[in-house]
Amino acid sequence: MFDPWVAVSEAALPRSIGMLYPEERAAIAGAVYRRRLEFSAGRACARQAMDALGLPAAAIPVSTDRTPIWPEGVIGSISHSTKKCAAAVALHSDGITAIGLDIEEASPLEEEFSEEICTTGERDWLASRPVGERGLLLKAIFCAKESAYKCQYTLTRTIFDFDVLRIEMNLPEGQFSAYFEADVLPFKRGDRLNGRIRFFGDHIAAGAMLR
Repeated sequence: MFDPWVAVSEAALPRSIGMLYPEERAAIAGAVYRRRLEFSAGRACARQAMDALGLPAAAIPVSTDRTPIWPEGVIGSISHSTKKCAAAVALHSDGITAIGLDIEEASPLEEEFSEEICTTGERDWLASRPVGERGLLLKAIFCAKESAYKCQYTLTRTIFDFDVLRIEMNLPEGQFSAYFEADVLPFKRGDRLNGRIRFFGDHIAAGAMLR
């Protein structure tokens, strides 16, 4: 999914809430049980990935925009579906400035969602694919956009709609490119984020990284 210097950890969602640091517990005080379960599972995956890089366990609290606050020198991304959680972690010292990871259940989306998710070019690409594949490929586009969005947000802190990114898939190679359809500084229209996408079991995973 990522280059070798990025550590990735994934696991099935547990049945009970795991260990959290005080500042992490404070971030989800009052949240429903399901949200606390997902949060703790994501932090556990993140700490496993940090351990794979030789880093000590540490709190990963939440910023005012609800994104993770990573330990100094660390960059990462956390994602979860209704069944799994995953985290990708790397070091700034390895030249990595941003990571975006998304996992989704590999269940097809209804065609009507393409109006919200897709650009005209993406809808044209879907229309060129076999009818029976389109719902799952729409989910793959969504997954790729989510990972690219998370990656860029680390640098821009900008929220935008789905139509700002246009995905081009290279499914045989398990790769995608996300093109900016508008300026989102420091990115300009036409700039590109490259990523990888995988279908594994009953899930889809997409990852994007910037150096």
